[in-house]
Amino acid sequence: MPDWKEEVRRRLSRLNLEPAHEAEIVEELAQHLDDVYERSLKTGATEADAKRAALKEVADTDVMQREMRRSQKPAQEPPVAGGGRTDLLLDFLNDLRYAVRLQRKNPGFTIVAVIALALGIGANTAIFSVVNTVLLNPLPYKEPERLVLAWEENAKQGYPQDTPTAANFIDWRNQNQVFEGMAAFTPTSFNLTGSGDPERLIGRRVSASLFPLLGVDPRLGRVFTAEEDQPNSERVVLLSYRLWQRRFGGDAGIVGKTLTLDGKGYRVVGVMPSRFQFPTVFDDVWVPIAFSPREAANRDAHFLQVLARLKPGVTLTQAQADMSTIATRLQQQYPETNTGLGAVITPLHEHLVGDIKPALLILLGAVGMVLLIACANVANLLLARAAVRQKEIAVRVALGARRGRLIRQFLTESVLLSLFGGLVGLAIAYGGLAILKSFIPDNISQGRTISIDYKVLGFTLLVSLATGLIFGFAPAIQSVRFNQNETLKEGGRDAATGGSGKRLRGLLVVAEVAISLVLLIGAGLLINSFLRVRNIDPGFRTENLLTMRIILPSPKYDTLESKSVFYTDLVNRVQSLPGVRSAAVITNLPLYAQGNSIGVGIEGKPAPPPGQEPIVITRIISPGYFDTMSIPLLKGRQLTDHDTNKTPNVIVISETMAHRFWPGEEAVGKRVSLGPIEKAEDWFNVIGIVKDVRQYGLTAELQPQMYLTYRQTDFFEPRDLVVKTDVDPKSLASAVRKAVWEIDKDQPVSNIRTMEEILGASIARERFSMLLLAIFASVALVLAAVGIYGVMSYSVAQRTHEIGIRMALGAQTSAVLKLAVGYGFKLVVIGIAIGLIAALALTRVMSTLLFGVTATDPMTFTLISLLLVAVAAIASYIPARRATRVNPIIALRYE
Repeated sequence: MPDWKEEVRRRLSRLNLEPAHEAEIVEELAQHLDDVYERSLKTGATEADAKRAALKEVADTDVMQREMRRSQKPAQEPPVAGGGRTDLLLDFLNDLRYAVRLQRKNPGFTIVAVIALALGIGANTAIFSVVNTVLLNPLPYKEPERLVLAWEENAKQGYPQDTPTAANFIDWRNQNQVFEGMAAFTPTSFNLTGSGDPERLIGRRVSASLFPLLGVDPRLGRVFTAEEDQPNSERVVLLSYRLWQRRFGGDAGIVGKTLTLDGKGYRVVGVMPSRFQFPTVFDDVWVPIAFSPREAANRDAHFLQVLARLKPGVTLTQAQADMSTIATRLQQQYPETNTGLGAVITPLHEHLVGDIKPALLILLGAVGMVLLIACANVANLLLARAAVRQKEIAVRVALGARRGRLIRQFLTESVLLSLFGGLVGLAIAYGGLAILKSFIPDNISQGRTISIDYKVLGFTLLVSLATGLIFGFAPAIQSVRFNQNETLKEGGRDAATGGSGKRLRGLLVVAEVAISLVLLIGAGLLINSFLRVRNIDPGFRTENLLTMRIILPSPKYDTLESKSVFYTDLVNRVQSLPGVRSAAVITNLPLYAQGNSIGVGIEGKPAPPPGQEPIVITRIISPGYFDTMSIPLLKGRQLTDHDTNKTPNVIVISETMAHRFWPGEEAVGKRVSLGPIEKAEDWFNVIGIVKDVRQYGLTAELQPQMYLTYRQTDFFEPRDLVVKTDVDPKSLASAVRKAVWEIDKDQPVSNIRTMEEILGASIARERFSMLLLAIFASVALVLAAVGIYGVMSYSVAQRTHEIGIRMALGAQTSAVLKLAVGYGFKLVVIGIAIGLIAALALTRVMSTLLFGVTATDPMTFTLISLLLVAVAAIASYIPARRATRVNPIIALRYE
């Protein structure tokens, strides 16, 4: 292969370049000519022709000048078909080849830039995959935009969206003019026995019309028929794909077989698809709702959820108006039960997304800010590298290259860097998504189906391209803005070290600091809020408490006496186990499930209007429950084993109930009826007052609560066992399960968790938002610190000669240190000032995610600002300190 270097040196000799710069340019151009020579040989040219082609490149100086001459051919020259496109393609390939060679030549620079971009792009990809699945993807049902939920509206009683009664649902279904169909569903559960260990299955009673409304076909078999959705029809069941695989090994012959659920036979008619989940991912089975005549006429029991499909062309407003008209009509027909009851329609997607939408959008904005900081960092790196390349750029311009062409070359380099960052970021997103899923609350719609699909890949590609243009544009423009004559001189200043380059780098640092401050303040507010939520007293102690669900099947335990015998035997057996301090049962554990509320009448108080009797959270418990949960007794006495169905009915109430119904009076000794006073059959005497318990969540408003013993009423059935231990609670799980099976070998035990796990699950959404924003803010802080350090290092390097002069003239180390740090500190202060203003405006959108702290909390703003100042000071001090240790003689010789 010919040696091109001498020819290149001859062509450059007239420019009187600095030897080091000339050698670098010679190396680059010689490499380019090697490529041209090899390419010509591969196309079949002889060695002489290949050499002439390469020499032509030298004659035209470089490939850029040749391409510019091509684009300026005389108008009279006959056009070549496709020539413009070919020229652009050659331009792009040449730019790309040069950019790859440049990145390979500077591996340290490339690695640092790619890592910074990968962190930003990877975080954006991971969060967008969540947003895409939860918010943007349509629900996996037929025309999901037409699916709505219908609720009863009882705002006066504190229930803006209440579950309807069966009788009201039937009237809605029969009288509406806006829906293609309506379906009801309600939670249920079954004990599966007869094949392996007994197991508790979570399920739904559903209208036969539910699956046609959703437009979902089963994987195997069929869905329910209208005939099966009638009382006294054959009992049939649909299985979830998960249960079919887990319990029955994916047996294709499962359809037609009979399962024993709660002691009764149910014929399997189908298996639902693997991705089907309605309304939650936890459902194992579905059975027809088949209202009994008593249920169908009931307007007191509010327990249903109702799905409806809008007719084509019907809007949500029209549907709401129609349902409000029906609700008004029912109020007039049934004043005793429906007074004050309206109807409200909500889109299904809006209900399933719930309150996670604001958090996800805030997180998406946060990762966007992280990416901007990464862009600012890489832009500063490119500016620094452009300063080194100014001699090369000046030579190219002197030899005929246009500045627009050079800008395109720089943008190609930056986009290539960004694409590399995108590839690495995609790998980070894949790994991070698996971790991210572990923090996503279980009740998030489609949360388990989150993945990186073609839309997410497209998003990553667009972000990578846009990022490359964003951080590459300013350095590209700045790189070609210089005085050519000055730059070609041996001692000339380049543009990157001039005032405009310094200002641009300073602006980028200011932007990094401001954005970092906004993210850090947002994270600080969420952390502060989360700690306040976590420190709320739930009204009981969570330590050393083991819980599990035990639901008795009605055919076997259908009387108050049979249930009482089981619960008494269970509590006694569990309390006798080694390591157990006490045990009790309750209808629903705190923080775990809502429901079980009853309208009550207060003796001596005027009867409220129909339908407006006070609602009280009701829990059926066993004696010893308050001691087991460490719920303090404030007045009176607790429920005991002596309170039976042969003694007067008694209840224990909460502080809130006592204050609300008997303000300024002694509540102990008062009487309460279950249901309206005029219908009261049995009165319950208040025998004690206990501390309020957070039944519906740590941040939910406290509601009146009352506790009854399972020995006196089976209005609701205890379903949860709670065990207080002296050892690790989980270590006793198998022993407690064995105790249950000693009483009834067919009784399943499910939902084995500690109370601390239940507490953690109750604040999962708050923890999810707080943790992710804290991680992104930390990444932003690190990137900002690296950016400040990089700018300060470059600034100090540029002033090494000046520092040497000052030190040679006797300047003190402290004075030099102050000079070096002062510039960085000024940038940080400006960035913090801008960041504080931005944070005051932007953090207001977080108000719905905060508890016990305002969006403008002064303490958070102050502490985060001081933290950022400290980090910035360290990042500025390190290069400044290093500058003060330079030998003055060496510094004076520095160039």
